[in-house]
Amino acid sequence: MTTMELLERLKTANDGASDYRIAQILAVKPQTVSHWKNGRGTMGDEVGIRAAEALGLDPVKVIVDLHIEREEGNPTFSVWKALGKRLEMAALPAVAGFVGYLASAGLQHPLI
Repeated sequence: MTTMELLERLKTANDGASDYRIAQILAVKPQTVSHWKNGRGTMGDEVGIRAAEALGLDPVKVIVDLHIEREEGNPTFSVWKALGKRLEMAALPAVAGFVGYLASAGLQHPLI
């Protein structure tokens, strides 16, 4: 998930919140949000964690995604990208197990 995607999710989750309100939620200056929206930088790790917490997302996944975004074009990009893939693959058995549990309990997950 990129900085822009996180900002859009925060806006949606907060009833179309203004950039000023998003800045308050993330504990940054409104100018920082403006810079991000204009493609001049990405969220740092601490802000990414605050965004993840505000959205109920896994902060580890968010941090890895932000590193992938920041490292594009750098030699470390492929390493971060591989780490992101491994993280996704590690989550698959847990998701499959949860879906199996719901099915065995006679429940259906709303996303299935």
